[in-house]
Amino acid sequence: MSLRLQINLLLAIVIVAFTGAFLAFQLIDTKRSVREETEAANRVATHLLGYFVNTYAQTSTPIVLEQLERLGRVRSNEITLRDDAGNEVYHSPPATYKQGRNAPGWYSALVWPPPMKSEMRFYDSTLTIEANPSRAVLDGWDDTVTLLEFGAFVFVLGNALVFWLVRRSTQPFRVIERGLADVERGAFHTRLPPLAGAEAGQIALAFNRMAAAVEENLHARADAADARLRLAQSRELADVVQSRIEEERANIARELHDETGQNLTAIRSLALSLARREGDEATRETSQLIADTAAKLYAAMHELIPRLRPLTLDTFELAEAATERVAEWRRLHPEIAFSLEVGALPEHLGESYTLAAYRILQEAVTNALRHADARNVAIRLGADAGALAIDIVDDGRGLAQDWERPGHFGVRGMRERARALGGEVEIANRAEGGTRVEARLPLQ
Repeated sequence: MSLRLQINLLLAIVIVAFTGAFLAFQLIDTKRSVREETEAANRVATHLLGYFVNTYAQTSTPIVLEQLERLGRVRSNEITLRDDAGNEVYHSPPATYKQGRNAPGWYSALVWPPPMKSEMRFYDSTLTIEANPSRAVLDGWDDTVTLLEFGAFVFVLGNALVFWLVRRSTQPFRVIERGLADVERGAFHTRLPPLAGAEAGQIALAFNRMAAAVEENLHARADAADARLRLAQSRELADVVQSRIEEERANIARELHDETGQNLTAIRSLALSLARREGDEATRETSQLIADTAAKLYAAMHELIPRLRPLTLDTFELAEAATERVAEWRRLHPEIAFSLEVGALPEHLGESYTLAAYRILQEAVTNALRHADARNVAIRLGADAGALAIDIVDDGRGLAQDWERPGHFGVRGMRERARALGGEVEIANRAEGGTRVEARLPLQ
């Protein structure tokens, strides 16, 4: 049910209730007025005719009849003269006021006063005076009809006026309703114009703020979705690039190991062979220099291969590759104490997890060697709570204040590798000194 119809119904009920109450009071007042008028008229008629009876008490019926006919109609009273035999000799003439009309029976029953009747005795007849309030009742009924007509007029006019006023007053709310319907259909750019009325104006302002917020939120969500898509595409591209890089690193490492290493070994062997032959001193020295240079190149290449990609990853698992790499670090940095603890690991981690864990381990230890000035580096590999865990702890100088500034690609590379597998890398200073790197790679 609309608000306009509710207001009209409420007004109609109020008008009907008011009119009913007024009619009730009018009925009570009419009943009291009819009674007072009838009693007064009956009292006057009784006194008047009482005087007449006292004057003509010994008079014969014809004389009384003549006087009564001269008296005529007395309002609100019926005068009857009967002889001793009970025959009606005289009855007052009918009323000429509103002749031929009477109030409805139900209305007369409501306002009719109690019976009032008196009798007076003449010489040979009896005079009866009986109240008859029919004209007064009819007057009350006519007043009531007039009131009802006026009430009906006010009812119709008032409802029509209120209907028009309510329609005009609720016009802004129809504008608001259309705006809400537009928003429901997805037109979030909808805005309401300034509306008349304090309440409608405030609702319009609130609606516009809401629509603007929803539109901004949708744009933000669209931008966020677009950013997520671009990030996913970037990560996918980064994964492809990283995969290609790893493949190239593996190829280069194999080429260095298989081809370049053998060639350097052959060169060193030939140079040593020339150096051992008899000949001039300059040739022997040159041959020895070539052999030494080839040995240095072979050592540099042997150090470079694990940095590119340890060949053990192609044939062994993470534990073996980590053991080999730690042994290489011990050889290159004898002044630093390295410890490696390998816990229970899944039987087959797979290339993605193995390579990511190895690169995180490699980058973390390399940072400790380059920047931390550490004396001890502890490494732990294991699996706990459904995740592959890599912990690297050193006792160096700790992280610098600006260590998270842009440009630290090693740290970013560790985190990107972990996030690609749904994991995280946490880097923080230890309370007792040094740095701790913790990586968790979910195994599911």
